[in-house]
Amino acid sequence: MAFVNQLLRAASDDVQALIEAEMTPVSLPYRTVLVEAGSPMDHIYFLEDGLISLVSEYEPSRLIEVGMIGREGFFDPGLLLQEEVAIFKGTVQAEGSASAVPIDVWRHLVDSDADFRLLMMKFARAFELQIASTASANGRAKLEERLARWLLMVHDRVDSLMLHITHDFLAQMLCTRRPGVTVALHLLEGKGLITSTRGLIEIRDRQGLIEEASGAYGKAEEHYIRLLGYDFRPVK
Repeated sequence: MAFVNQLLRAASDDVQALIEAEMTPVSLPYRTVLVEAGSPMDHIYFLEDGLISLVSEYEPSRLIEVGMIGREGFFDPGLLLQEEVAIFKGTVQAEGSASAVPIDVWRHLVDSDADFRLLMMKFARAFELQIASTASANGRAKLEERLARWLLMVHDRVDSLMLHITHDFLAQMLCTRRPGVTVALHLLEGKGLITSTRGLIEIRDRQGLIEEASGAYGKAEEHYIRLLGYDFRPVK
């Protein structure tokens, strides 16, 4: 089969053949919880389309997104470091599909194929730097800048200008109050960057969103290109 997942596309023909023989194609309906924090994982998920949010519960019922993974990576990168359980809750944020590979098969490939192991390690490093970029944005950027960054990151992974997202969900992902999200959306809409209706956001000006993010977007993506040698984002 022709893989869409960028890591599998970069893997050798032998690795692709082994994964194709052992994988299970799975659908990822919106809001599916792939794993709860602290739970063991029995499969690695290479996304073909869609989006997974990694969410941290920093106090009871208070959640914040620490990172997102689409077809540029795999879930969960922490398992590369011999973690036995998921540290973050993995929730499908945009419906899609994935190739689910049994953990033991994946670990055999990582242990036996140096090139594949290096590929996995490079993505794990790129994802670590994405988390660091998110922490930096959360600590210094204004809410509308963080929102612009978040919309751009989702757009990079879903191939659509139309994003089905509620204000409540955005508030949870950005760890803020719903009224603040509403104000930030109105600010972006007033500048002609997006159109926002109930449960739907349309990106109108991607370059404008990049400028609005004021440096909060782009650094993690540059690290991915540096490490993996290609840009996972389609031409927009």
